[in-house]
Amino acid sequence: MENEVTLLDLLLALKRAFLRLLLLALGVGLGVYALSLLLPKRYESAALLWLDLRPFPSQEALSPDQPLTSPPLASLVQALDLSLPTLRLSPAGEPASRFAQVEWDAKAQVLSLRAFGATPEEAQRRATRLLEEARSFLQARVREAYGGLAAAELARAEKALGLLEKALQEEVPQVSSRGGADLAPFLEAQGTPPPVARAQDPAATYLALRRAELLAEASRLQAQVAWLRDLLAQDGTWDRFLAESVLLSPTLPERPLAPRPLAYGVLAALGALLLGVLWVFLATVLRPGGAGVPQSDA
Repeated sequence: MENEVTLLDLLLALKRAFLRLLLLALGVGLGVYALSLLLPKRYESAALLWLDLRPFPSQEALSPDQPLTSPPLASLVQALDLSLPTLRLSPAGEPASRFAQVEWDAKAQVLSLRAFGATPEEAQRRATRLLEEARSFLQARVREAYGGLAAAELARAEKALGLLEKALQEEVPQVSSRGGADLAPFLEAQGTPPPVARAQDPAATYLALRRAELLAEASRLQAQVAWLRDLLAQDGTWDRFLAESVLLSPTLPERPLAPRPLAYGVLAALGALLLGVLWVFLATVLRPGGAGVPQSDA
């Protein structure tokens, strides 16, 4: 009867092959380490930019039911990320997406910029260019967004003002309605304001109050139009709405990001050692006669 392979048999086989496994692991590890030294180095330079969108300087001139809405920062950063293939940050004209990355932390409102290069100086130079291009891109998008919203609000206000001015130019019809104490409760029950319902001439009073309301609305729209026109005419109006602060200037990396010869060599040695142990166990199990122990007589 063939003997079954026990744990002791596996340990004995591992002991006999220990020196060969050790030499195999050292050889593979040293080989991978040497090859890693020949690979081109890759350095990383990082920069941090804090961003915030400021509200308009005055909302008093704006319509309360249609305030201007600023674009979210996440959308601006996403547009920046999508534009990386079109940016050229190196003399060779390579797209920035090959050696640059952007990440947005919405909670801290921090934009992380990372650039890679073959030397520390090249990585830092690319990160500096990336930071400059990112700030210019975001400022341009803010100017475009705020300018478009302000222009649309100006057009709406001018249209509304034109309709009001046209209504005010129309001749007020001469009406006369005689009021009285018995008529006032009925008019108030129909929703007529008490000052109008109790007036001697409710119709004329209503028209006068309505005209006063139109004049007040026209004055508000005139102030809104004047404020928006002045805002659009100023140079650099929209640049101040994007608050930014460089939390970390582009760093000069001291160590390469890749390759890492020591880490690669250690991982390769451990992998070779594990494969060698598995091979010894498998060879012991599949060896004819089990573990090679002499069979005993029945």
